[in-house]
Amino acid sequence: MKLLEWSNYQVQPTEEALLVRPIRRLYNMDRSKQKERFMQQISYMFFMVDPRSTYSYIIDLEERHKQIVLQEGLPENFKPSPELQEAMEIYEKHTTTSSTRLLESTRIAVDALSEELKQTRERLSERTDKGAAVYKVNDIMASLERVLKFIPQLQELERRVDAEIRENTRARGSENAMFEDGL
Repeated sequence: MKLLEWSNYQVQPTEEALLVRPIRRLYNMDRSKQKERFMQQISYMFFMVDPRSTYSYIIDLEERHKQIVLQEGLPENFKPSPELQEAMEIYEKHTTTSSTRLLESTRIAVDALSEELKQTRERLSERTDKGAAVYKVNDIMASLERVLKFIPQLQELERRVDAEIRENTRARGSENAMFEDGL
């Protein structure tokens, strides 16, 4: 079931989204004509949960929340309601696949590696008891070369996950009659 669409730099709920009870509750709770609060909440849900989100590289969920609130113009005191939390859990279930789990694990590894590389300056100045460098420039350069080779692989994984989500959405949202595709 496809719940949200990302197009023209906007998140939009699909018709199927209102069939999901927590999303329907969010929609009905917003009594305004333009449904601005509802749109804020589903945008937040997309940016927090969807593996294609531009914020998905932020591994720490509290930091991701802060950045989304800051950059997407949400109120400073924005906190997900219990209904929004429930909707996010359901949305995550609908977008989680083996590939998305692998991508998330890869992003966690990249984040850890990035933190390690940030320590480079301090490590170059570390010395043993005899004054020899603990970390050698050649070792750090070799690590950097491996990272540079890894980047295209990560980008390819991101493209494949995006394609898989699109394909799963088409398959789940197809309007074929029962048994139309055969057994």
